[in-house]
Amino acid sequence: MWAVIMAGGKGSRLRPLTCYLPKPMVPILDKPCMEYTIQLLKRHGVTDIAVTCQYLSHAIKNYFGNGHDFGVNLHYFDETEPLGTAGSVRNAAAILTEPFLVVSGDALTDFNLLEATMFHREKAALATLVLTRVEVPLEYGVVMTADDGRILRFLEKPSWGEVFSDTVNTGIYILSPEIFDLIPAGEVCDFGKDVFPLAMKEGRPLFGYVANGYWSDIGNLSQYRQSQFDMLNGRVNLSINGHQVSENVWLGENVHLDAGVQVRGPVFIGNGTTVHERAIIGPYTILGQYNEIESDATIDHSILWSGDFVGRSTNVSGATLCSKVQVGNGVDVLEDSVVGDKTRIANLAVIRPGVKIWPDKTIEEGTIQQSSLIWGNSMFASLFGEDGISGIPNYELVPEMVSLVVAAYGSCLKAGSSVTVSCDENPYSTILKYAAISSLMAIGAKVRDIGVVPVPVVRYEIRRSVANGGVHIRSVGSGDEKRMVVQFFDADGLPIDKATERKVENAFYQEDFARPGQLSLGKIENATEIVRFYMDEVLSRVNVDLIARRHFKIVFYEETTHVPSVMLPILQKMGCNVVMLWKHSDNIGKITRDNNADLGIELTGGGQHIRFYTEKGRQVSVEELLVLQMLIAVKERVPMAVPVTAPAEMEELSELNGIPVVRTKTIMRSLLEVNAATPLQIHYDGFYATASLLNFLVGEQMSLNEVVERLPMFHMHTEVVKCPIRSKGRVMRRLLQEMKGEQLQLIDGIKILTDKGWALILPDSERAQFKIVVQGSSPEALEELTQMYRDKITAFQKAPQEASQDVHQDVHQDASGLSTG
Repeated sequence: MWAVIMAGGKGSRLRPLTCYLPKPMVPILDKPCMEYTIQLLKRHGVTDIAVTCQYLSHAIKNYFGNGHDFGVNLHYFDETEPLGTAGSVRNAAAILTEPFLVVSGDALTDFNLLEATMFHREKAALATLVLTRVEVPLEYGVVMTADDGRILRFLEKPSWGEVFSDTVNTGIYILSPEIFDLIPAGEVCDFGKDVFPLAMKEGRPLFGYVANGYWSDIGNLSQYRQSQFDMLNGRVNLSINGHQVSENVWLGENVHLDAGVQVRGPVFIGNGTTVHERAIIGPYTILGQYNEIESDATIDHSILWSGDFVGRSTNVSGATLCSKVQVGNGVDVLEDSVVGDKTRIANLAVIRPGVKIWPDKTIEEGTIQQSSLIWGNSMFASLFGEDGISGIPNYELVPEMVSLVVAAYGSCLKAGSSVTVSCDENPYSTILKYAAISSLMAIGAKVRDIGVVPVPVVRYEIRRSVANGGVHIRSVGSGDEKRMVVQFFDADGLPIDKATERKVENAFYQEDFARPGQLSLGKIENATEIVRFYMDEVLSRVNVDLIARRHFKIVFYEETTHVPSVMLPILQKMGCNVVMLWKHSDNIGKITRDNNADLGIELTGGGQHIRFYTEKGRQVSVEELLVLQMLIAVKERVPMAVPVTAPAEMEELSELNGIPVVRTKTIMRSLLEVNAATPLQIHYDGFYATASLLNFLVGEQMSLNEVVERLPMFHMHTEVVKCPIRSKGRVMRRLLQEMKGEQLQLIDGIKILTDKGWALILPDSERAQFKIVVQGSSPEALEELTQMYRDKITAFQKAPQEASQDVHQDVHQDASGLSTG
């Protein structure tokens, strides 16, 4: 049987470890990761191996050669340009005439590949995906299988709202040669994104085999470290080089430990390494070959590759040092810092936690290095959040970082693209805007600076000007909660999609930006009268004269100044009398009622989010606002995008009025893309939503309170349930298993439909929690459904062995109570 090792990965998220090495060659306990893969294949009798290479392939070929020294036969297939996972394997199609294995050269596993192969043959499968269960499945392909293993659902790198299981694709496949019918020659093609979805669509036999054992994708610096600690703890059934001299200490050949050296396992020390007197080698330390540790140094929870020198009285704690790093005396290298090859750190320097230093750098004596040298990694676990990229101003979100992120975004657009750039009135937003403009021009983009404007104006202007995208920078929160947000938009004025976010992240981590010559640099245009164009569009879509005759009195609050500068002229042109609140109040409804106003308006989020208050001071709920928007859509005869959290009555109104309802995810892009071609949308546009509501009220000749009181009555409740991030995928899988046979919707999270109402279980995209949204047919049904799914989420957070332990403890406690009672 043949195997294919995919060894073309750049490992951009592992930089600076992979600046000089391809990802499969990154050492795990002083041995390249790919060597463990070869040993595993050999253990299962697979010795004919094709290796697909692309990035720094010479490093792989020089180390492994033809494979004979490792007991296998290696055949190399080079990509001149990246072809994706499936495209690279297709290069070896000529020799793969029988079922074959595909494994990754940059993952660590001890799976029984023979059992997976037998499963493939028994099922007569076109493809068998080897699966495992992980705590946080966001970076993998999530898979749902039937009882016989047939794959029912597959989603590549989902958001939390799309996670329906913690069972993921490991990137290990058993494939029949007919798979090549689905892989076009010479084209970029991925198994997860292209081949397997196509196979499912065509009804091909696609199966998943859940393997027992250890698997770790060495995808980031944290996982790289943890995988080695797992090996020291004996969690991985793979051989460790060296002699085990005590229960958890391994030494290579010619290791020299001076008298007085303390070694506290688990520890691995490679060939030829010397440790001098009184040095302390603490737990979870991995020292590669030919390192020298001077006297009184302390190293713990750290990984040193080969040829490193650590000076006297130096402390290396929780860090990773690549090869030939020189560390002086009295230095502190602290948690989660990474030091690239051939870097020199002089005496008494301090490398702060989380700092990344690229190869060949020099840190001068006494330097306190607080930021990364050559920024190629973010301090964020994930670059993008719900609203874009956010961080603390001038600490997390600094001009240098924004410049690089925007350059990464611009590099994902076509050469010479036009990008609209704007910000709010915050002074630091302006600083970051100039950093963004400079960066875009440097990569050859044409910049349209439209100044200080709210977000809905930005989105409208991108569409109006036929720009290729946009960048908007604004502040949120106040005091200790103040943050800056950088939002990115596509040519339709929509937030960029998840696929584009990943492209931006990859370009950012790799610093892979276009750098044209001076004659091709971008130009800047300062666009004017943008707000006027937008206001004219808003007013053109309502009956201004009819609204003006109503003489609405409106209480209005917005915490910024640039949003009122748009809203007030719109309201004034519609003949409204506006009571402006310049200081926030927790009781805008009471102020509305006390001023005998027709309605109150509160705008937040740069004009994107709106709250309405009736003339009687009542706040219009989120659900009521959605129904109101549905009624407005009826007047405008446009499809209505509603999130999965909206009440079931939306469908009834849809049928009654002949306006289609499109259920979407709860995120902004999903709601907006339903009507992406229209100039303005009610969703996430407080200005147009207000004008549309006033137009609706005058058309119906009713007050806002009268309209709200006539809306259908529904019983809804939203609740947050805490859940560790590592348990979210397990909870989703257990819910789906238990709900088998029930009526479900998997648009965003899991929505269970019952005769008593419905419940939506939605994992939070950023926080360690679930959101439960419930609609009941009665208050009692509402409470029952909420309690039921609250309890399930709490119970399913625990692994099966934890749950059984709890049962045992409960029984023991009951027995104890009886005996003492």
